[in-house]
Amino acid sequence: MSTTMTYGGWVTDRPAATGVSSTVVRLAGWMVAAGATLTGIGTGGELSIEHLQRTAHEMHHMAPVVVADVAPVRTPAQDLSRIREVLKPAISDLATTFGVSRQSVYNWLNGEPVAEDNAAKLQDLAQAADVLDHEGITVNAALLKRKFANARTLLQVAQAGESARDAALQLVHIHKREAAQRERMAARFANRAKTPASADFDLPSASDDA
Repeated sequence: MSTTMTYGGWVTDRPAATGVSSTVVRLAGWMVAAGATLTGIGTGGELSIEHLQRTAHEMHHMAPVVVADVAPVRTPAQDLSRIREVLKPAISDLATTFGVSRQSVYNWLNGEPVAEDNAAKLQDLAQAADVLDHEGITVNAALLKRKFANARTLLQVAQAGESARDAALQLVHIHKREAAQRERMAARFANRAKTPASADFDLPSASDDA
């Protein structure tokens, strides 16, 4: 069963393999009903309280429709800023990820044009940052260098042109699983009684004969 997840304003029913968020528009149902009501008015019909109540009742029992949640449009420069804000990568690492020079990365930050393929990578990596930020995962140098997706880091996944957003979701799952394991271990040792020191393990005093 698919579950709807919201990260940073974009919506997906499931992590898409392409790294592009799927926005589903679900406004058709009530628009049809509202259109039918307004049509009656336009042809000489009378809009009464009873008519409105009946229409609302019919709309309530219609098949459920999905409410659209349209992702905010970010420029490549804004995507890059989001990546730097959350992931905190070095400029040189970003240059390697996108196969460009360090100066190109600085140019992107200043709003200069970005090639289409790199703009798509920036969007995907920014959405990966949205995922991690939404889940409250603090990204540090160790996490950014962690190899988890087929022995690759998050930036290496993006460099290969694969979905960094999917990889971020995988990293969230790993992080939560490891956190649960640490909690279980801590609880297990917290309930374990401390063993008092035994005389058999005492070291002989300095005055004892060998």
